[in-house]
Amino acid sequence: MMNAYLNLILKRPILLIIGLVVITIVLAAGLRKIEFDSSVESFMPKHDEEYLEYMAAKEIYGDNDRFMLMSVSPENIWSAATLTRFDEFISDIEEYKDAPPEREADRRKRFETAVDAERIAFSDLLETFREDTAFVRLLKRHTPENIREKSHLDPGDIQKLQRWLDKDLALKQMEIIDTILSPFTTSDISGEDDTLSTNDLVPKDENDRRIVPTTPSEIKAYRERLLTNPAFKQLVYATDPETGAVTDFGTIVKFTGTKDQEAIVSEILSIAKYHESLNISPAGVPYVNKKFNDYIKSDLSRSIPLVLLVITLVFYYNFRSFRGVVLPLATLGMAELWTLGLMGHLGYKITSVGGTLPPLLVAIGSSYSIHILNQYYAEFKLIARMDKKAGIQSAMNHISITVFLAGLTTFAAFCTLMTNKVSALQEWAAFSAIGIAATVFIAVTLIPAALAILPHRYPKGLIGKDKARKTTLIDAFLRLMIKGAIIHYRKVYIVTGIVIVVSLIGATRLQVDTEFLHYFKENDPVRQNVLYAGEKFGGGWGFSVIIDSREPDGVKSPEFLNTVEEIRQWLTADENPDLNIGRTDAFGDFIKRMHMAMYDDDPSYFRIPESRMDILDYLEIFSGEDEDSDGRVDSFEPFVDPLFQKNNILARITRKAAEKIGTTEIKYIINRVEKHLESTLPPEYAYSITGYPIINVKLAHYVVTGQLQNLFLSLVLVLFVIIVLFKKLAAGPLALIDMGVAIIINFGIMGWFGIRLDMVTSIIAAITVGIGIDDTIHYLNTYRRYHLETAADVAKTIEKTMRVTGKAIIFTSLALICGFFVQVTSNFLPVVLFSLLLTLTMINTTIGSILLIPAAIRLTGINLEAPGAKAIEDDEENQG
Repeated sequence: MMNAYLNLILKRPILLIIGLVVITIVLAAGLRKIEFDSSVESFMPKHDEEYLEYMAAKEIYGDNDRFMLMSVSPENIWSAATLTRFDEFISDIEEYKDAPPEREADRRKRFETAVDAERIAFSDLLETFREDTAFVRLLKRHTPENIREKSHLDPGDIQKLQRWLDKDLALKQMEIIDTILSPFTTSDISGEDDTLSTNDLVPKDENDRRIVPTTPSEIKAYRERLLTNPAFKQLVYATDPETGAVTDFGTIVKFTGTKDQEAIVSEILSIAKYHESLNISPAGVPYVNKKFNDYIKSDLSRSIPLVLLVITLVFYYNFRSFRGVVLPLATLGMAELWTLGLMGHLGYKITSVGGTLPPLLVAIGSSYSIHILNQYYAEFKLIARMDKKAGIQSAMNHISITVFLAGLTTFAAFCTLMTNKVSALQEWAAFSAIGIAATVFIAVTLIPAALAILPHRYPKGLIGKDKARKTTLIDAFLRLMIKGAIIHYRKVYIVTGIVIVVSLIGATRLQVDTEFLHYFKENDPVRQNVLYAGEKFGGGWGFSVIIDSREPDGVKSPEFLNTVEEIRQWLTADENPDLNIGRTDAFGDFIKRMHMAMYDDDPSYFRIPESRMDILDYLEIFSGEDEDSDGRVDSFEPFVDPLFQKNNILARITRKAAEKIGTTEIKYIINRVEKHLESTLPPEYAYSITGYPIINVKLAHYVVTGQLQNLFLSLVLVLFVIIVLFKKLAAGPLALIDMGVAIIINFGIMGWFGIRLDMVTSIIAAITVGIGIDDTIHYLNTYRRYHLETAADVAKTIEKTMRVTGKAIIFTSLALICGFFVQVTSNFLPVVLFSLLLTLTMINTTIGSILLIPAAIRLTGINLEAPGAKAIEDDEENQG
């Protein structure tokens, strides 16, 4: 079959090359549709019970555990200038929460009228909107400096502004922002004349604009109002722990949770940058996800060119010819465009794991091209003696089958990851497999077709002055491997056994971590911002402890509310620093503030009333908006269900006792909370715990179980393929030696050096199997081919196999090693570690293929010939 396909290629090479180019152009159009996604939803299986519980809680209480938190730390926080700038900052964010169509239409009409003038400068445009200060700041924020400085705007400048305004309006119309909580937007409860009402901390004028305090007396009065409510501390302001002075304003932006948040988070960050004099430190899961996506894009734009550059150098070093560089690069380029373009066309997004896909395909795909070209030059004299196309067909037949079999097993090894329950890993596996299939198909099509067209010429760079081929460092290294495999094979396995024992001990120390924040390096501004804001405001993310009273209106019971308060006190108590919970919020805060307001704001009454009737009366006389008419005041919605049966405690996580909060620490915290509730919660109540951190813990479980399951399946698959291919039962375990040792060493290094198993490093084992089987098949298939030629002399067969296939394996491995190593430039710590670990693993699999496997053959004397049959890859000999 392969012979027939090669015959077709060599008969119509130009037509097939044109076909490949057309397919590439069509699929490459999908690159424009590529998007990025780092949300937990992209990883969790949609049928998981805890995920469904998490999504159900979001439906009832909103997306409360993932919010954007910004710590505002100006030099003089109580100056009139600072308060005015802070008001502008909040107003700019509010533009995207409430965007009346009439206002936006009027702005656009005035803009069109202004730019219709024959000559208008940007400053003149701003003057048109001088009373609309928020729109003026918006224009300044998004207009490049070169346009702002022009004496008049040309048509191209105006079109750019119009396109940006269209994009901005579309973002506003999405209504992604649900709530903005800050010292200027929050309301407090006041009690007067037996009524409870909410009042803005900063009142508004008749035009609905905040009356910012500017005089000393106004600022003093505002500060007193802000500090009156104890619940506001570490919510909308933070204090110095020693002096008690206010040091930071907190701004929390909550989103609807139903739409892509990246665009709005990007806009908020742009606003924060514009108001940089306020010294704003953003934090929170949406912020981390946004920066995560930015870093993935940055990594891809940097790593792919670097990988291609390194691979190009490897190609040139190996083949020393123009075709030896261009043909493999064309193969890799087409395979990348096919795979990523298909992702775009099908609507799949690139995740944290998917970000490794492009450089991975370049690194792995290079090996197929190297093997094909290496075979072409190895059979150069044979081809020269024959008709050119017939000679190429004879040379390519053996290697094409080998490449096809290697690609097939790699394809299948990656496919085993599709059984993993983590959605992002399933998608990564699917497109990795598709990319491998595309690379193999293009390599066995494009390279023979191009060689059939090009002149038959040996690279001058590989020929010495005496016309004898040069001896390289690779040849010297191969001689060392041959000596080890043939003479010192027993010593080789003694050393290997010691390494395996040490690695297994290290593997027992391995831990799992799926927290995205830890993808950023220790000194990264993202990580530093999150830690700073989290410590100031009790944490930038958290989980929900839902206490169920088991009866409608049970939340209104003082006994129930006091039980909840006791839980909250335990969660944040100084004697429980290992819980790492910096703050909790619950429905009881409203009741306590109402009680305090009814007693002239006496702080001693900031507690749960003793009487249920008092609570019912407070709720009866309290005036608050209920926009969705679900029976809950809007401000209550994050904390109680519509039946007032369940109370949602929002627990924020920060660093207390732990150096860092990862999956292992979260699991410990949740286990402690569950044990406490099991032993202390009254039997008439029930509880459940959910939230983003809990999903991360479950994700870690899927990573570990999926890792073991996929590793087992891929190794069994390799075992089966090798046994079927060689028709020898003993050939299966032989093929697993290099991969098995490399995987054990990898886990051992991770355990000994404290490198945690995460989304990125979890795929190393699958890649090891997928790549390792390539080298194994190339070596064993070639060994079997030469076994008859050497009259079944094991030592001579090993040496001859090493001279031909060993060299190709080293060059392909060199391409892989260099290709993976360049990813140490990544912004992400796990990707850097992934790069280093995979580099070491590739070195180990290479040594395993050209040292451990031949040493095992020498040690056992295994015969790889099928009983009563010649080697499978004899086709060219039979033809001769």
